[in-house]
Amino acid sequence: MAAGEIACAPNEPLVVSLGQKTSDSVKLPTDAHIALGRFDPHVHFREAVIPSKEQYEECGYASGSYEDVVNNIKKANGLYSIRSGCLAALHGGVTAVGAMGNTPWGPVGEKRHKLTQSHYSKHGDIPIVVWPRMEPDAPSIAGHEGKDFGSTFGGSGLTGKARADMYKLWRGQAVSYHNDQARSDETLQDFKDRENPDQRLLHHQYFNGDTVLACQKETMEIAKEAGLSSLLARHISTGPALQQIADAAKEMPYKLPAEIGLDYVYWNQERLLTQKKEIALINYRRPAHPTKADQQSLIELTRDLVRSDYAVFFGTDHAPHPIEAKAFKDGLPGSPGTRNIEHSLQFYLELVENYGYSWFDIDKLASINPAKHMAQFFEFSLEVGTMQSGAMANLTIFNPNVEYTVKEGSLKTSLEDPYYHSALIGESGLRGKTLFTVSNGTVWEIGEKISKLN
Repeated sequence: MAAGEIACAPNEPLVVSLGQKTSDSVKLPTDAHIALGRFDPHVHFREAVIPSKEQYEECGYASGSYEDVVNNIKKANGLYSIRSGCLAALHGGVTAVGAMGNTPWGPVGEKRHKLTQSHYSKHGDIPIVVWPRMEPDAPSIAGHEGKDFGSTFGGSGLTGKARADMYKLWRGQAVSYHNDQARSDETLQDFKDRENPDQRLLHHQYFNGDTVLACQKETMEIAKEAGLSSLLARHISTGPALQQIADAAKEMPYKLPAEIGLDYVYWNQERLLTQKKEIALINYRRPAHPTKADQQSLIELTRDLVRSDYAVFFGTDHAPHPIEAKAFKDGLPGSPGTRNIEHSLQFYLELVENYGYSWFDIDKLASINPAKHMAQFFEFSLEVGTMQSGAMANLTIFNPNVEYTVKEGSLKTSLEDPYYHSALIGESGLRGKTLFTVSNGTVWEIGEKISKLN
């Protein structure tokens, strides 16, 4: 909107100088777009800290022998690293993330969480907030947001009472949860035998909108009884599910921020059926990808809520399991979720070009609101979620007009990820190219190789 210059230096605040230019500035294309760096509060980076035997015994909540736990950690760490996750984030214009704790020897309890957070802060190329994992009998961590995996089908699988008891330990604190419970009256196998659906739609018809609504309703009642201060539903997938949260916010005695699963605004069940089967089979999610009608209502309601200043934001649920872990076995799928964070820009452009979102809507959903949410539970070195002198220098610079094609081979190299695969292979009409990502003042050029400039 005005000529000028933005100065960035590692670990230094942003400096905005209007009307000034220096000879050593990075020259940007005339159609480049400069925006706030994106904050993604929901990623699964998979790497875990390897504790010493003394730490393992001291921190508690152990399961299995020390040797077995270390072997499991090393196996997981060999498949996906913090480094690869950070490069994927930078490729997508993401400058800070919130990492989930469903890893071997996850961040349960204050000591384990502290060790894990220290490990991620030491090895991350960008700021990483590690969410503590809730477990029965594990005390809360004051001032943080606990992550409940108990509602997750195929995860902890806790009963309602066990979850209620766990929530009471977090009285007065904040909690987030996955809203992907199974059907209460039928197993996935029984559903498959009865309906025999197209494999591409198995998950999406079983984990339908009704299962999400039931999970959210149950969890909100548990949170009310427990006396929480805030309850965040992760990866909301349909308009009715978001409407349920927004309606409850008017009467519940706690905050109800809402995280929209970013890929749900792109994928729907109709679109899945246009994919080649082998690609579609790795592109399943829990909760399910919505019907086209439920997706449309999600897109419209998200736009309306963010313009009303509701605390709604995007999260990718970036799930980087190797393709073998996602393969169908005995007719049923493996690990759900897709690698999304590196394609964040392409999903935003879908909303801007096709659904009337403004770039300021995207800034609020992808940068301002998630940054404010994460800053409640993590001490960033400078103010986040704003582009002004003195704030943390987090920027994404991109060209929205460039055609974009997913190339697995080059992404394996640039993301330093030998197991890379993508559910966007073969997608036509994608647009947008990230040119630079600035995280806490460090400028990264995003090309065939992602490299620091300062």
